[in-house]
Amino acid sequence: IHGCLLCSMNDVGETALEGLDGIKRIEKGFLNAKEINTVYYESSKITIEKMVDALKKAGTYLGTVK
Repeated sequence: IHGCLLCSMNDVGETALEGLDGIKRIEKGFLNAKEINTVYYESSKITIEKMVDALKKAGTYLGTVK
C-alpha cells in the first residue's frame, strides 16, 4: 500500500472505485461533518488521476487530500 486518497463520496463513489485494479480497500469516515472515504491503493497499478476521473464520472468527487 503506497498511500491513501481522501475524498468526499457516497456509496456510488465507493462502487466506482471498487472495481478498479490497484484499489486495496476503502474505509468510510467523517471529516468536518462531511462523509469521506479513505482509499488505500497501489500506486504502481493506479494513479490518483484515474481514481479522480472515476469519481467525477460517478458525480461524487469533491476534492483530494494526500
